[in-house]
Amino acid sequence: MTLRLAILLGAVALHAEPLVTGFERFHAATPTAEGGRLLYNELGCVNCHGGETGLPALRGPALATVTQRVRSEWLRKFVADPASAHPGAVMPQVLAKADDKTLAAIEHYLASLKPKAPAAKGPARIMHVNGSRGGELFHTLGCVACHAPGAGYVPPEGAPQASEFTHRSVAFGDLKAKYSLDSLGAFILDPLKVRTDGRMPKTAMDKQDAIDIAGYLLEFQGSDGRLDKPVVAVVADKNLAIAGRKAVIAAQCAACHELPKDAAAKPLALKKNEGGCLEADHAKGPRYALSEAQRASLKLFLAKKDEAASPKLAADLTLQALNCVACHERDGKGGPDAARKPYFQGDHNLGDTGRYPPPLTGVGGKLRPEWLAKVLAPRVDAKGAELFTSHYKADETRIRPYLKTKMPQFGAATAALAKLLGVADARAALKFEGGDDTAGRKLLGTQGGAGCITCHRWGDRPSLGIQGPDISNIAARLQEGWLREYLINPAGYRPGTLMPSFWPGGKSFNPGILGGDTDRQIAAIFKFAESANGEPEGFPQNRNGEFEIVPKDRPVVQRAFLDGVGVRAILVGFPTGVHLAYDGDKGGPGLAWKGRFFDAYLTWFSRFPTFEKPIGEQVVAWPKPAGRFLGYRLDARGNPTFLNEQGGVKVEETYEGVENGLRRTVTWAPTPDFQPTIHHPAGLAPAELPATEGRRVFTYLWK
Repeated sequence: MTLRLAILLGAVALHAEPLVTGFERFHAATPTAEGGRLLYNELGCVNCHGGETGLPALRGPALATVTQRVRSEWLRKFVADPASAHPGAVMPQVLAKADDKTLAAIEHYLASLKPKAPAAKGPARIMHVNGSRGGELFHTLGCVACHAPGAGYVPPEGAPQASEFTHRSVAFGDLKAKYSLDSLGAFILDPLKVRTDGRMPKTAMDKQDAIDIAGYLLEFQGSDGRLDKPVVAVVADKNLAIAGRKAVIAAQCAACHELPKDAAAKPLALKKNEGGCLEADHAKGPRYALSEAQRASLKLFLAKKDEAASPKLAADLTLQALNCVACHERDGKGGPDAARKPYFQGDHNLGDTGRYPPPLTGVGGKLRPEWLAKVLAPRVDAKGAELFTSHYKADETRIRPYLKTKMPQFGAATAALAKLLGVADARAALKFEGGDDTAGRKLLGTQGGAGCITCHRWGDRPSLGIQGPDISNIAARLQEGWLREYLINPAGYRPGTLMPSFWPGGKSFNPGILGGDTDRQIAAIFKFAESANGEPEGFPQNRNGEFEIVPKDRPVVQRAFLDGVGVRAILVGFPTGVHLAYDGDKGGPGLAWKGRFFDAYLTWFSRFPTFEKPIGEQVVAWPKPAGRFLGYRLDARGNPTFLNEQGGVKVEETYEGVENGLRRTVTWAPTPDFQPTIHHPAGLAPAELPATEGRRVFTYLWK
């Protein structure tokens, strides 16, 4: 394993036992029946032996396309001994005695299977790959909540110490031996197509994001994806497939995997406390290398296997099974450990609430049932294709767009979770009576009110300062009882929050509105949000959008804080319709996009400038530069030339707008043994004019 993907010391130790993260983190220290219930579900015991755990079913990955997704040598090794190919695998060794001939027959049987629907199209093979960008995405989107970070990526706060890792990470095994660039990219783009049980959830990203992450994980060298060695699909031999089918039936594979009816598994009798899988060494059946803690917990569960799980226990164990508690804290447990916290990035102006996902403590009594169901439950279009909810489509529709970690979707695994949480966290019902929406408008505003819009967005209106969560939808999102308790004592729900109480101890801060009646004031706020009748008092008269910069006759230059570039971004808008953001800190192009240029409202008027985004489309990003910025100049037509230094040599970059694109001219004084480092944006290969001494010219075109 190379240095870049070396696992940080202490992040993962070598263990023989299957890894069920929720068990190891919350139950391994003291064996319990609850931990045994989690294991009985997550090791697939229930699939063979039956029973009801109250948890979403664990299913094996789709097998009808497996020979097209993974390499033949890896597949045979995994089938023979899962833990040897994938450390911590929860699949037991069921074919320990299989010889090479049997393994080949099983592979041919799997190759003969036909998927119910055509395989989803993943990233195309011919593409640009940016592994450096993929590493940035891997470490900021939330992947390291479950997987170990790479040693070559250092977060802004510095790399963690080995002692700060408190639990094992989900191992990858030898990804190069298993995947090609495009097959791993397709899996990362939509894991639920392969792992329908949701244990590897789906994170909103585009194809280029997925292929870049795959490039990082596979340590792909270069940027031309065509050079990668593809997975060669096995062509099934009929006779071998027949023999393989018999081996699959004998191994009871259909208990966990979706297979044709003629390969169905039979229910297996269960011995409660002795023999079979629970023993360290047994001659028949699946072999699990269980730890003593795992074995003890399973025995405790089996002793009272017929006892149903309460809604709270089922909800808590579901959150552990899906590893939601890797990101979220609930009832004082879970959340990222000290080693992983530096990788959770967002708006540091908001403190911890601007970086870490919100607690799930009492979430079933916090969110309205219909809202919680919308967040958790899978949604499908008219053809049955799964969709993300609106919270995941674009940053501007997310409640907390400042969090770089994205909430993934778990598919059918969370279908029952909203109801479970609603029952488990049920609180005494409270219904606000009446509610004066005029008073609510004033209370939320800055003209004699609590000034909520100083820190909170209101729909499409950014706050006047730091950009806290959108509060225009609190009536649709939050239960009345929870809202009342939170407004009176915010720190009681989330210690360390920047949110103050304007009703400390239940006493109103403003006796001049509604007679200082706390309940009436809170009801008024709720009523105003529910009414959608305008916006709170205090927003500037000029709305966002009225300060949009539109380049017309010549390029326009604007300094700004830009997400993905930094606090010294130099934005250049070209009348030809493709625009540039240059990194005025390190010296190098950062982003480019097509269409609309930039809305300067917050940059010009906010007391607390925030990281803005381009308002156009088809945004592409360059790798982070590593030079020294020396300034810029404009020519007679307004085109910028940026001055940088690389290795002691001054390099100039001139950008000009062309139809549907940009022309980039890089020049330097010819110097022996020096060539400037020139990167290109991910997913956008340039056309280059013939190079001359000390000069290279590239043209980037958008569709």
